[in-house]
Amino acid sequence: MKLGNHIQTLDEEQNLKIQGFKTSYLKQTLTFIGVVLSCGLLWIAITWRKRVYLRCTHIPCSLEEAVKVLVIDTYGQEFISSVEKPEGKSSFQPPFFYFKKMKYSWKEKEKMFVGVQGLDIQACAELQRLRKGLDSEEARKKLLFYGLNLIKIEVTPVITLILREIRSPFYMYQSFIVIIWFLQLYYQFGICIIILSVISVAATVWETRKQTKSLRNAVRSESIATVLRNGREENISSKELVPGDVLILSQIPFTMFCDAVLVSGNCVVNESMLTGESTPITKIPISEFSSASFDVQSNKRSILSCGTEILLCRSTDMEGVRAIVYRTGFSTAKGELVRSILFPKPVALKLYSDLLKCMIVFFILGSVPVIYTSLVSVEIDAYPWDALLYVLNVVTFFVPPSLPAVLTSINEQAQRRLRKQDIYCLNSRYINFAGGLDVVCFDKTGTLTEDSLDISVVVPVKDKMFETVVLNPDQLSSELMIKAMATCHSLARIDDELQGYDLDIKMFKLTGWQLQEPTAEDNVPFEYIPPRIVFKNISGNKQPSVAVVRLFPFESSLKRMSVVAQTEGTSRFEVFLKGAPELVVSLSRKETVPDDVTDVLEYYSSQGFRIIAVASKCLPDDTSWKEVQQMARNQLETDLQFLGLVVLENKLKPETIPALNILKDANIRSVMVTGDNLLTAITVAKKCGMVEDCDLVIIMKAALSSKSDSKSCLEVSYKQAKCPSLRNGSLQINGNIHATDFSIPVVFEEHRHVAMEGETFNLIRMYNPELLDKMVLKGAIFARMLPEHKLYLIECFQNLGYQVGMCGDGANDCGALKTAHTGVSLSLAEASVAAPFTSPQQNIQCIPTLIREGRVTLVSTFDSFRYMVCYSFTFLLAILFLFWDGQRPSDGAYVTIDIILNLAPPFLFGATRAYQGLSKKQPTRSILSFIPCFSVASFMLIQIAVHAFAYTYCIQQPWYEPFTFDPDNAFSPNASHTGTTVLTTNMMAYVTGATIFASGPPYRAPFFSNRLYVAVLVAEFVLVGYLTLAPPDFMIHFLNFKRAPVASFHIKLYAITLGVLVFSFIYEKYFIQRFLSKCVVPAIQRCRGPILKYEKLLHVLKQENWPPSNQCSTTDSNASKDS
Repeated sequence: MKLGNHIQTLDEEQNLKIQGFKTSYLKQTLTFIGVVLSCGLLWIAITWRKRVYLRCTHIPCSLEEAVKVLVIDTYGQEFISSVEKPEGKSSFQPPFFYFKKMKYSWKEKEKMFVGVQGLDIQACAELQRLRKGLDSEEARKKLLFYGLNLIKIEVTPVITLILREIRSPFYMYQSFIVIIWFLQLYYQFGICIIILSVISVAATVWETRKQTKSLRNAVRSESIATVLRNGREENISSKELVPGDVLILSQIPFTMFCDAVLVSGNCVVNESMLTGESTPITKIPISEFSSASFDVQSNKRSILSCGTEILLCRSTDMEGVRAIVYRTGFSTAKGELVRSILFPKPVALKLYSDLLKCMIVFFILGSVPVIYTSLVSVEIDAYPWDALLYVLNVVTFFVPPSLPAVLTSINEQAQRRLRKQDIYCLNSRYINFAGGLDVVCFDKTGTLTEDSLDISVVVPVKDKMFETVVLNPDQLSSELMIKAMATCHSLARIDDELQGYDLDIKMFKLTGWQLQEPTAEDNVPFEYIPPRIVFKNISGNKQPSVAVVRLFPFESSLKRMSVVAQTEGTSRFEVFLKGAPELVVSLSRKETVPDDVTDVLEYYSSQGFRIIAVASKCLPDDTSWKEVQQMARNQLETDLQFLGLVVLENKLKPETIPALNILKDANIRSVMVTGDNLLTAITVAKKCGMVEDCDLVIIMKAALSSKSDSKSCLEVSYKQAKCPSLRNGSLQINGNIHATDFSIPVVFEEHRHVAMEGETFNLIRMYNPELLDKMVLKGAIFARMLPEHKLYLIECFQNLGYQVGMCGDGANDCGALKTAHTGVSLSLAEASVAAPFTSPQQNIQCIPTLIREGRVTLVSTFDSFRYMVCYSFTFLLAILFLFWDGQRPSDGAYVTIDIILNLAPPFLFGATRAYQGLSKKQPTRSILSFIPCFSVASFMLIQIAVHAFAYTYCIQQPWYEPFTFDPDNAFSPNASHTGTTVLTTNMMAYVTGATIFASGPPYRAPFFSNRLYVAVLVAEFVLVGYLTLAPPDFMIHFLNFKRAPVASFHIKLYAITLGVLVFSFIYEKYFIQRFLSKCVVPAIQRCRGPILKYEKLLHVLKQENWPPSNQCSTTDSNASKDS
């Protein structure tokens, strides 16, 4: 986007652009005059776009001169920030501004504003020089520079929220029509619209403030922190912490108030606030001997994140547990999460954009009645002011005035229904998205399957051969295998209970060993006090204990964990490692790995088991404790001895299969996105019905190979997965199909599914975007996926044109949950505030429920919109017929039609509950699609014909008395025969609309199930019949009716309108909703061909034999990772 000569890049990684502006008093004066003269309309116009506002009040300039800056984010959103230039005691600070809660400070050398993050640390060893703490003067300067350590969320003032809300085109239009009505002395409906608008705006403002307050209360924290200042311990407020402070941690439990790097001692923390994962995690100190570069991701096991709960602090020396403050405020991990919630990725609300398009269309169509009214005004010699009011009155019918209030009401009613079903919605506008989902991605563990794992068998290895499987570790002949199971974990004892990963707890308990966490006061039989000791009592006799002297906790990116242990009475150190089998095999010595390890892994994986491999090695005898602490992780985790496998079973949740079957029957695609083993994921997908037993699953693998021309070749191979399939009651394993002879003629294209691991997905994403689209289109199982891979996958589906849902327990799904159109968190942890929907049910049964409610909300919205559009234009139709000779309805007629007949029905559309089933056919997602538009057009054409017939029939009667227009009493309506005829015909049209637009199955329950709606409809039907056939005198006066002298005229008229009601009902239900919608439109779509990107690609794939037998795409090795 070109903004002028001073546009610059603020942040390449986040794709932020910036432009500076300085004050122009001349522009501000001229703008002020224009705002006054336009009665504020100019102000509304220029503040609609931030750039326009700055252009009208400021002059573009260099960033060095700027007093305000325009920042444009990667989504094209514009923000205005004021540049502050400190003076006095803060004069040492350079100019700065805040953008999305982050501080950007001026760097004279770069001539650019740079984001203020935290400590600028290049290497881990640099942290050691900070262990002495800060002095008071350093702390004061840093506090001024970094600001208070607070995640402060300001609750937007009510008046600001109101002004922001009423600036929308709908409320601006409402203000206009209310003014017109008041000028015409029509107060009744104007007041009703004001009341409804106030309620609608108040509901939106209340919901916004409630969310903001809830978030503010959830993140607000302030306590006393102990730091090292001026060489001694001091207690200060946590808000005064600055990067570089040395924290002394002792009191537990407590919530961490900043991001800090652990430099001594160990901590057990609960990170559920950030990740949704409630399993306690052990944090270890960063190595003081490491020369590696410091990186938050690679050193995350040493970082205590803000907002996490410290459950246990453990020290093995006199120094205690210490950490160095790394980041504070909004730059912390918790601050990043809060910022992502406050400033989410903008989601295109198609409904809102469609409504704006409809407004434009209605105003274009409205030019015809405007011209008609102008010409008739001239013809009947109306005064200019009266003629202007007539024309403006016609404009008030173009858009239904109660539309915003009705839409808000429908969403609120849907939100209440969801709440009753234990589904909590943070933003009711997202409910409509759930009604149009094409694809739902599911995490596996904790979502489709149980959280807990049961150990099935242990498969030890001896002399490069798998031994007989054992169920009890006491039967193991391998002492190393038992030690590995007893030591290789990150368990902690809190309140005398073991805390940690469920897998670790079950594996440790199975060994029968015990865990001790010694302190400095304990007498331990080791040179140094280790963080933990494990031992076993046999018949009351304590066996030699094993000390865990160093721990490398499990890393999802590394897929492994390891420990260094020492057995009591020996000086030798041993390394024990467990992790993903394929990785452990690669780290082990070939002479220790059985030749058939691949077959054994495939055997257990294909039956849905989860497998952990175990390995070990002995360090040289002369290795000292200090050398162990200095050794790098990759140095310890090589040349291992393969010890065997631990096979675990992860059972499906009982609700999984029924829920997935409902989605399958509704033609909604289910995709598994997991961090688990690929073959395990494939088998679980088959067990739960996500992939049929007879379907073909093809595993894609991609790898880069170097070429002589300095380019990389992306080689993609295809192999049929070995999956168990039931044939005649026995378990059979399908064979491999090699890439060179890939031929499966018996499997139809739509029954082929692609499965892959995250590494393959990422390589193809970077180097072959065309293949990526095909892969995502046919992909059913994505395994070994990192959190960022899940997010990219959701974006890939969206780029193909799918409407995507994501369901996970929150552990590694936060990014994907926020990116999806409909994110559902099954976690009650605070991280779930990042997802629009939360379910405490802990199973996927909520997904079909949410889709049903989304569909009924979407359909109710469209039904109410159709009704209100037809009501507005049908009433306008009556106005135009009456105005032919200068007539206008009385205020009583306006009140009866606008308030009595038409106020309640659209608000009650949303009260109809969802249909119990989930239809294969999805509801229409756009108001501008053919069926809704044709329905509205058909209704209006029928009403034009009926009104024209009634008007003509009336003036042909022998008793008809023509109306005479009096310019001096233009707004004092006089009774007439045509007026009575047109208005009684018009009233029945609303009953007809309320009857035919109340759709039922397959998305909504039958409209008669909505008892209140039926009661209102019956009451209106009776009222219209009463007013048409035998109105009392006071109603004749109120409506300004002039009855025909012949009663049969009104009976015939009523019979005609009843006939039109029946015809319209049959026409809508059978011709439009059945014949056109189910026969004609699909036939047209087939002839027209695909429109959406994924539809076009599916059409292409049907013509191709994909996946192919082999493929290799050559791409520059420096290819962009963002491609």
